[in-house]
Amino acid sequence: MARLRAKHLPHHVTVTRLTGEGSEGITYAAPVTNVPAYVEQKARLVVDRRSSSPTANTEITASTFIVLLTEDDVLPASKVTVWPGTDREREAEVIDSSMFSYPRTPSHIELFLT
Repeated sequence: MARLRAKHLPHHVTVTRLTGEGSEGITYAAPVTNVPAYVEQKARLVVDRRSSSPTANTEITASTFIVLLTEDDVLPASKVTVWPGTDREREAEVIDSSMFSYPRTPSHIELFLT
């Protein structure tokens, strides 16, 4: 399996992973900083995969597209901070997360954020 490497990803994000949803509410792990990423600010229609969202399973507009290494996979409803430490810094929820695993080309994770 070919692997995407951190040197191929020019940006860094902060990831706060969803750890559970239940009667006590949503719980998150501690934020992980300096996660290698490729970030694009672009609008795209995607299906909302957040189970607790009022728009679950409907198409909504994602404003940010991110590529991560496969070991940095996160679930929908996790939080990601893009452009940390800049005037453009913002935290958003993951709407959809997909793994692309290929035998001869770089495998990766694609995220779409609100």
